[in-house]
Amino acid sequence: MKLCSYTNEKTAAASSCFIKNVYTDDSGEFICETGGGEKSNIINITVTAGPVILESPAVPVMEGEAVTLSCRNKTTSSNFTADFYKDGILIRKSSTGYMTIGRVLNFHEGHYKCSISGAGESPVSWLNVTETETDPSSEPGCHIYLILRIVFTIIMVALLLLLVGLLHCGKIRATNC
Repeated sequence: MKLCSYTNEKTAAASSCFIKNVYTDDSGEFICETGGGEKSNIINITVTAGPVILESPAVPVMEGEAVTLSCRNKTTSSNFTADFYKDGILIRKSSTGYMTIGRVLNFHEGHYKCSISGAGESPVSWLNVTETETDPSSEPGCHIYLILRIVFTIIMVALLLLLVGLLHCGKIRATNC
């Protein structure tokens, strides 16, 4: 972990860390800590000297959220085609420079980079996916179990009422005879 004040060019103010001149050596894991010792999530920031940059979330992404990765060329803003890679494997070509994952799942976690023909490729960025805390009753199997339990209870109550009714009718007939 790097401290904001590890050189004179960085100053910590309130909840921010300002870096006057940024270099590739400034890449690394950063964390925010309060005076009381509470810590934020770790974020990984990569500073690149190359012309191609992959913009991705620095903080963990919750499962189910949408994520957009953006491939930028620092030297030109003209139209270009970007290739996106996950764990070294080409996963998508984009004429817009953007790649959106509509609903992030755990298997989307990994190392991503992009490449622009003639300009180069970005450094690798880690996409961290965290599980959402779900209510067990929201699982599909739980709903089926709940419905079956209700149906079983209704049938048992109906059978019990039928049995009580038959016994009651039987007692009435026995006294009339």
